[in-house]
Amino acid sequence: MFIYTLRRILLSIPVVFAVLLITFTLGFYGPGDPLTIFLGEDFIPDEEVLERLRKLHGLDRPFWIQFTDYMMGLVQGDFGKSLHGTKRDIIDIMRTTMPISFQLGVAATIVLVVTGIPMGAIAAVKQNTWIDYTIISFSISVRSIPVFVMAPMMLIVLVLWLDLMKVPVGWDGIFSQKAIIPVFLMAVGPLLGVVRLMRQGILDTIEQNYVRTARSKGLRERMVVTRHIIKNAMTPVLTAMGMTVAGLITGAFFVELIFGIPGFAGAGIAAFQGRDYPMILAATLVSALLIITANLLVDLGYGLLDPRVRLE
Repeated sequence: MFIYTLRRILLSIPVVFAVLLITFTLGFYGPGDPLTIFLGEDFIPDEEVLERLRKLHGLDRPFWIQFTDYMMGLVQGDFGKSLHGTKRDIIDIMRTTMPISFQLGVAATIVLVVTGIPMGAIAAVKQNTWIDYTIISFSISVRSIPVFVMAPMMLIVLVLWLDLMKVPVGWDGIFSQKAIIPVFLMAVGPLLGVVRLMRQGILDTIEQNYVRTARSKGLRERMVVTRHIIKNAMTPVLTAMGMTVAGLITGAFFVELIFGIPGFAGAGIAAFQGRDYPMILAATLVSALLIITANLLVDLGYGLLDPRVRLE
């Protein structure tokens, strides 16, 4: 397994390089001038002054030289400076925002696992009953409602009608009341996919010969389901969960913007809106690394769930 993991890590290096090259190329040849953005909207453009500043900061150099310098700085841990606000170092922005998005993503993943997998299992065991129909209908309903609609609905019910909490705006930590609604909203989005995959996986596994053998030995139905069926039905769910976790950490921009959470997803969206190219590159790099890591963990998880899988 160690050799397999090392080989996958080495193979991911050209993938990351290609992602950065494409993103840097789009920023270099795309619309907008990073220097003008850096100087701010109040700056009165003067071509002579701009040319001097471009030469001073090396922005007049050819594409490959600038890209090489960026990669050299990246290897040394220098992500550059943001073009907006206080012109902070991007590495400092990542230190303050990434832990928040990571906590939200992990918490939403835990909620998704402890609700979606049991719901899919129950729906499969109770196939074509009112329990099955209720679970699938609920999953479809919450998936059909957009986040920007469900968020105010939950605020109206929990804050105005039931008076269970104050308006959850800002961030006081993952264990505060302010995190309850954002975590729930992030978890209900992919809930339908997990429920359907788990349900279908169990239905396909139930018909296998080893399940019939286990039942013929006189094992209780609960033992058959938990030890023989669910474990083997988890493979497609694991595949979906890998991409889901990466998406929850980097793609929670709606939730972070709605509730004023200072996370990395919100910073990434602000960078795209304001053409903050160094921040866009950092956000793209983090997203690529999360997806690569999720894929690797999923492949390693196959070997744990299915002994027939050999990682070579």
